[in-house]
Amino acid sequence: MLAEKCVRLILLLLTYLSSLSYAHNSAPVVSWITLDFPPYYIYADRDEGEGRDEQLISLLHAQLPHLAFQRQGFPASRAIHELSHSDTGYCMVSLYKTAQRKKHITYTKHYATIGLSPGLALRKETVQKLGLDIHQAVSLVDLMLKHQLTLGVAQSRSYGEKLDLLIARLPPDQVVVRPGWDTLQSLTNMLIKKRVDLVLGYPSEHYYLSKRLGSDDLLQVSLAGVPLVAKGYIGCTKNADGKQAVTVFDETLAQLVTTDEYRRIMLKWLPDHLRRKLNRHLTTDIRLLSNEVPTTKEQK
Repeated sequence: MLAEKCVRLILLLLTYLSSLSYAHNSAPVVSWITLDFPPYYIYADRDEGEGRDEQLISLLHAQLPHLAFQRQGFPASRAIHELSHSDTGYCMVSLYKTAQRKKHITYTKHYATIGLSPGLALRKETVQKLGLDIHQAVSLVDLMLKHQLTLGVAQSRSYGEKLDLLIARLPPDQVVVRPGWDTLQSLTNMLIKKRVDLVLGYPSEHYYLSKRLGSDDLLQVSLAGVPLVAKGYIGCTKNADGKQAVTVFDETLAQLVTTDEYRRIMLKWLPDHLRRKLNRHLTTDIRLLSNEVPTTKEQK
């Protein structure tokens, strides 16, 4: 069975390599779009090169050593446009699938990244004052309406359909919408300075920023009523090369996501209590991929 899968992957890879356009050095190249967006890509910091998505690209190509690649940096505001409308074609890690994007982007069937869904960053004193348990999910509505807390969110960013609708229904005078560059860092600074009480973002982002800003006064909590995890996919420009590329990536991802190195990369930018939560989900996912049956104790 394993030999059959290896032969299939080699054949797919050879087909893809034979059809790729060649660069000036006559070597086939996959062009990955990258962003200056920590902790997914880290350009200039003591953790440079340790971003989640950039490490995943390197890990992916370690499994595909004959497939050359390069990275092309774009501003976040241009990335999807370039991916969708490039003449030469690009690929990008960790994308949500939407109906609009599918018109111009072809996706892997298998997820490439997995992380916890958006949560809240808040000060330790708020946790203590309200008697919150950071190991338990909290209700955003209860925090906002019962305790009159102020929420900070980034302008023009989606947190998922359910959360977006919920935020739109909150009292406007309790929601601070921040525009511009580095919005999450700006909101986190406001949180530290007590200008807002809560900041909405992805847990890995909160954790990275608290480390970068040197603040030990912030904690994270998960939100009740939202999916535990968010999965991202590899997307490539929708042309013949892109379609063959995602087929090759799909074959590799199925095995890649079961490795210890993949797990390490996905868990790196999380605080301990949230790392344990995602780790449990990764373990369950691997069992399902391996057709393993959980024990009775784990089923409870």
